[in-house]
Amino acid sequence: MPAAVGELDIILQQAAQTDGPEAQILLMEAAADALDNGDSEVAAQLLEAVDTRPLSGQLQARQLLLQARLALARNDTATAARLLEQQQDVSQLPTDTRIAFMRGRADLYLALNQYLAAARELTRVAPMLPASEQGENIDSIWQILSAAPEESLNAQRNIIDSYELRGWIDLVTVVNAREDNIEEQVEAVNRWQARWTQHRAAGRLPESLAYTVQLIRDKPQRIALMVPLAEAAGQAVAEGFLAAYYEAVAQQQQVPDVTVIDTSGVVDVLPLYQQAVEASVDLVVGPLRKESVRQLQQQASLQIPTLALNYGDEGVINPAGFYQFGLAPEDEIRQIARLAAMAGHQSAALLTPAGPEYQRFREFFTLQWQQQNGRVTSSATYGGPGSYSDTIRQLLNIDASEARAERLLSVLPRQDMEFIPRRRQDTDFIFMQGNPSEGRQLKSTLGFHFAGDLPVFAMPSIFNGEFNAVANRDLNDVIFIDAPWMLGTADPAHRQAQQTWPGAPAAVQRLRAMGVDAFRLHARTGQLANFPETRIQGVTGMLHMRADGSIARDLVVAQFDDNVPQIIPAEQLME
Repeated sequence: MPAAVGELDIILQQAAQTDGPEAQILLMEAAADALDNGDSEVAAQLLEAVDTRPLSGQLQARQLLLQARLALARNDTATAARLLEQQQDVSQLPTDTRIAFMRGRADLYLALNQYLAAARELTRVAPMLPASEQGENIDSIWQILSAAPEESLNAQRNIIDSYELRGWIDLVTVVNAREDNIEEQVEAVNRWQARWTQHRAAGRLPESLAYTVQLIRDKPQRIALMVPLAEAAGQAVAEGFLAAYYEAVAQQQQVPDVTVIDTSGVVDVLPLYQQAVEASVDLVVGPLRKESVRQLQQQASLQIPTLALNYGDEGVINPAGFYQFGLAPEDEIRQIARLAAMAGHQSAALLTPAGPEYQRFREFFTLQWQQQNGRVTSSATYGGPGSYSDTIRQLLNIDASEARAERLLSVLPRQDMEFIPRRRQDTDFIFMQGNPSEGRQLKSTLGFHFAGDLPVFAMPSIFNGEFNAVANRDLNDVIFIDAPWMLGTADPAHRQAQQTWPGAPAAVQRLRAMGVDAFRLHARTGQLANFPETRIQGVTGMLHMRADGSIARDLVVAQFDDNVPQIIPAEQLME
């Protein structure tokens, strides 16, 4: 537990009664405990009391890391990044201290989404480690780099300074280029090992990557796809699934036999599930409706491994072999909260449509934002276009500003005074939900009401999939996240889907992307389940599996520039 006020006083008294560096060590240990328990204010008071003058080099390094951790806990990412760069030369520190310092710095770089910098720290640590820790170090580097968005790695390529790091970048590049083809991926890794014979990972591949050989052997041979084909969502998922299937055939991949089971209008999905069991399939993909997913989730056991295409209830103990994948807005909200915190923001205003579903999203964002040590200063909802101005005035507290002016003018002798309304100043950014039409009008209205300078973070719905300035006018500077599929992915299945079904609305395109990833996940669920740290680049986002078998997504970060979305590295938000 973090130190209470009374405990803090005791620690400070103990430190005052202790001579030399022991007192500073006591303060730093207590500060580390406070940070571990999320009490940044207590940690700040303890670190403020540290006298750095008597500290040795290794204690100064420790104090520096604690200061960086404190800055990060306060969402002050710029200060955290600056502190991490202050002590580049650690060669004079004892080996154990150097290892601890560099690992700690890697953790902080990773928290700042500076993946390549984090991996570089661990490559530098490697020569100091005993043989027994080399495998863990290799796995850690791979976990970091395989989770990194391509744009993040590209943005930091100037820091690649060793044979070891160049080899790692080459490995992650060849693996990501063949994410949709396990056979080719294994062959590419074999070729990489032949090229990089002196690289540490050539003799001992990361465990999750070596597991791909077993994936080939264990791939399902027969799949049942259970979706409601009479519904737009089910049709879109099926289209994406089959586009990925036929693209795999075109690439001469080994593909499973697929049986499509239509669940349109079905209330009780269990008889259809039993039909798949009797057909001796190796994997069920589906169902899509949330109620049907809950039906399977509530079973004591399932006869076939199942990749549901939606999420059931949280907190339920799922049957073995039951996995869940979908386009959960909760994943998107979590990511936006993390991005806003990384950008150094501390206070948010929420702007969403009215209605119970959006009320749930506002509450979920508030919870996620509070976990980032942020606070919500105001919240407003909108209906039709006529209400936008009133909504923004409420959000920015402009009505209160005008009321204060009226009271002031009523007691002043001069009635010709000019008054300019003033928006509230305690908000760092706006979290916004809306479609492109709503977003254009809301962004314009924000500018009209003196809030054009406030950063806006938006959900994927703000982008309609069109890369032209007319369709996205007035959205400049809006930051949003979306699936790679929507932001110009070069995936071959994307080209095939666009040619076969051109002109689809954005919602349909995102569901097709989900179908593509559902097909490609059929051979990967074992890898994700056995190696939870594994990240797979899908067309809906970077995918990984949680402990309960649900698959989460990290989407691509983008920003409107000249009314056209541009993919940006997440760390660019810190600038």
